[in-house]
Amino acid sequence: MRPRHILCLSVQGHGHVHPSLDLIGELTARGHRVSYVTGAMFAEAVESAGAALFPYRSVFDDVHVPDLVGQDDAETRMHLLHLQENLAILRAAEAAFDDDPPDLVLYDVFPFIAGRLLARKWRRPAVRLSPIFAANEHYSIYEALWRGNGFRHPADVAGFEPVIRKVFAEFGDEHRSVREFWDEIEDLNIVFIPRSFQVAEETFDERFVFVGPSSPPTTEPVGWRPPEGGSPVLLVSLGNQFNEHPGFFRACAEAFAGSEWHVVLVVGQFLDPSELDGLPGRTEVHAWLPFDEVLPHTTVLLTQGTTGAVMDSLRHGRPLLVAPHFAPEARPSADQVVELGLGHRLDPDDTDPAGIARAVRALAADARTAKRAAAARADILAAGGAGRAADAVEEFARTSDPTARSGRRRGRTADTGQ
Repeated sequence: MRPRHILCLSVQGHGHVHPSLDLIGELTARGHRVSYVTGAMFAEAVESAGAALFPYRSVFDDVHVPDLVGQDDAETRMHLLHLQENLAILRAAEAAFDDDPPDLVLYDVFPFIAGRLLARKWRRPAVRLSPIFAANEHYSIYEALWRGNGFRHPADVAGFEPVIRKVFAEFGDEHRSVREFWDEIEDLNIVFIPRSFQVAEETFDERFVFVGPSSPPTTEPVGWRPPEGGSPVLLVSLGNQFNEHPGFFRACAEAFAGSEWHVVLVVGQFLDPSELDGLPGRTEVHAWLPFDEVLPHTTVLLTQGTTGAVMDSLRHGRPLLVAPHFAPEARPSADQVVELGLGHRLDPDDTDPAGIARAVRALAADARTAKRAAAARADILAAGGAGRAADAVEEFARTSDPTARSGRRRGRTADTGQ
């Protein structure tokens, strides 16, 4: 097909940008021009994939989300922050491309407001990219995430609807229902998980192409080495946002003091590793490690259970011990890990050293869970990856009318393939 100009939009989050990069690299290798609006911190990664970066400034640069979610007005403020982040991305894209709109818009599931409004404004087809669960008429990942925080639908939040209605009015659509806008489904959705991991997977039809997770970003090896003698390894990570729990990390180390286990703690950007000085000898503390160096040697990954961490672990066939109480956003994928038998849940009452040791040892001895994790790895390898995603995007671009959107289509037969 002839080369197209493709615009990709994403928030500046590792779990949102990195899943798209294999697809972007495949599209640029096939001769397409790709522009990418995201945070400047991803300039090297985006440009390495062959795309041109057009940065925006994230509103979350000035917000520490863990401090916000417990406040009385958290519901309204979080919904408004979501909208403000979308508008920051939208304005950056308008400034760059209003005079020369792209042929096709790809947008991450978080900035879907920006993606859909820009596609409508420019009268271009759009594709949604989902690094987490997809949403259709039967299942909403948005509602699952809201429930995890105790939030309502934005349409029911008095302080939110008037603000987004002003945005709709700017784009000539002031009478649109907030619920209808939220629930509309694109004619092509690329989902970066295997179909077998999707909630209600039997209800997702051919609009949804489940291609599995992308390969991890290329980084300089840090030279991590597994312990000598084949000791079992516990890898512990709570991600980068809800990780300020030094007591929990300390308990993980103390759980295996004097045992055969080797404990690797990855504590993220907000926790100073010096707060964990004096841990037992068979424990390592890192602010960051490339998981691909550690997971091949890992016996159990203990994590909050976000989709990115789950896919990282399952790509290596490793079972998970999930602790979603540390991060509300992790609950949907952590629940699915347990539902599918790919791991166990760490109860909040069992986060003392004795409880952690029991839970980790029980999972390490669970042969059935290990077998299911290995099967999930096979599903990931068979999902098709970036090549299948690029094929779907190219076919969609070729067959879509570039001057109008066809709108939502319903009532199709579910696709039972990958």
